[in-house]
Amino acid sequence: MLAYERGGLQKRIEQIEEELKAYADVTGSIVIKKIHGKTYYYLQWKADGKLCSRSLGVVKPGSIAKEEQRLQEKKALKDELGEKKALLEELDKSLKSVKRQCARKRILEDYTFEVYWKDEITARVYVRGADVTVSRFTEHPLRQLFAKNKMTRHQLNNILTSRCWDKGRPDIGQLLEKIGLEHYAPREIVRRTHGVSYNDFIWFRFPGEEITSGDVLVKRGGNND
Repeated sequence: MLAYERGGLQKRIEQIEEELKAYADVTGSIVIKKIHGKTYYYLQWKADGKLCSRSLGVVKPGSIAKEEQRLQEKKALKDELGEKKALLEELDKSLKSVKRQCARKRILEDYTFEVYWKDEITARVYVRGADVTVSRFTEHPLRQLFAKNKMTRHQLNNILTSRCWDKGRPDIGQLLEKIGLEHYAPREIVRRTHGVSYNDFIWFRFPGEEITSGDVLVKRGGNND
């Protein structure tokens, strides 16, 4: 909903900026000067630090109505533009806050996934609250990521991070954008990459995924024993 509102605000800002182009020649304010006993309307503005003016003729009722109307129209557009930009700024702050909250919720929610070596299941991981439980189905040191059956979320996050790109690499922003992420989040990265590596045949499968090693592995052949 916030993103939809932002789109509407941005569109209106662009419309106002386009409409203001028609008022490029409208500037300054209207004053009255008395010269040699007669009163005149003058359009007055500043340019390059100097006060400039242009006569609009002798003061008569309604003689400058057109100029007044255009000045009012431009002011109304500029006022609306300022309001819309302020709203957009506040909306962007709200969107960032909501995104942070959603990211925090994704990190803390309960979830599970399976770990495979090729098409052989080696472990199933259960994350519940602050605890992580691992059901291990092999002790093979090159096929098993987990040394124990219990750990913390922080410890699991370190393991997931080991299956991600280096956070400090210069092209990390481009890699994250390519998989639809704005921030470096190991769990979300492995959801999209399945935790695959060129160094082994280990990969992750999340609930609902109907895939095999042939769909995700980047390394082919060999025993890796």
